[in-house]
Amino acid sequence: MRIGVSVKMRKGGYDRFGDEKYNRIKAHGFDCVDFDMCSTEHELYLMSEQEFAAHLQKERELAQAAGIAIHQTHGPWRWPIRDFEAADVAERLEKMEKSIRATALLGSRYWVIHPLMPYGLDDIRSGHEAETLERNISFFTRLLQTAKAYGVTICIENTPFPDFSIATPLQVLRLVRELNDSHVKMCLDTGHVAVFAQLSPADELRQMADEIRVLHVHDNGGEHDEHLPPFEGIIDWQDFSAALQETGFDGVLSLEIVPKESLPTDEFERRSIRLAEIAKALLSQ
Repeated sequence: MRIGVSVKMRKGGYDRFGDEKYNRIKAHGFDCVDFDMCSTEHELYLMSEQEFAAHLQKERELAQAAGIAIHQTHGPWRWPIRDFEAADVAERLEKMEKSIRATALLGSRYWVIHPLMPYGLDDIRSGHEAETLERNISFFTRLLQTAKAYGVTICIENTPFPDFSIATPLQVLRLVRELNDSHVKMCLDTGHVAVFAQLSPADELRQMADEIRVLHVHDNGGEHDEHLPPFEGIIDWQDFSAALQETGFDGVLSLEIVPKESLPTDEFERRSIRLAEIAKALLSQ
């Protein structure tokens, strides 16, 4: 199984290496990247179509030359949540569609996205579960038109919000089955599972492997979404490794972790290399 790491469009991370970015990622021990387009404020979303295509073509060529696959991308995510007003939802849809086009231009097949949260993070307490599901079905049905046109699979991600009705992998699976399309699958986020005391990432993988296409791998202390390296939190990584083997998952073990952008370059590289070593150790459990 290949290993990957998240590449965020922010100065100070891997972008500090300029056009050598993917060569450094390869030298650190990774095979793949998750190209993160979460920030809706990034210049990528403000570019003209010509600039947009040229920028992404260059990224694709640099990755290919380094022997790195852009296996998956992450679509827009805004915090605090702004899914309440029609204008905000329309703006998010526009940027999501643009990031789907970007995914295709990067040569990637899988686009990861969070569910729409039209009633906030506590819709269970406010009794809006049914409306949340209906709004997501309508929203993703529209997005599917773009995904199909560009040959991209939408991978809906489980979330770390206990009072939100599309948070656990099983709740995401319900949405995926309601949409009932081969271009909609799941992203299993191990850290997001870990905030639910009754769940384990290994068991969720075993139960839903047929619908899972990509992974977000990280750890935490069981209460908050911390994005710690594996083995630094509460997750049973030996069991998760066993589940990968049992299910025959043949995707990428993609770490959704990036060394701190404020680190000096030597220390940044040391920690990046260590992340790759941790990923390999996880697979050898």
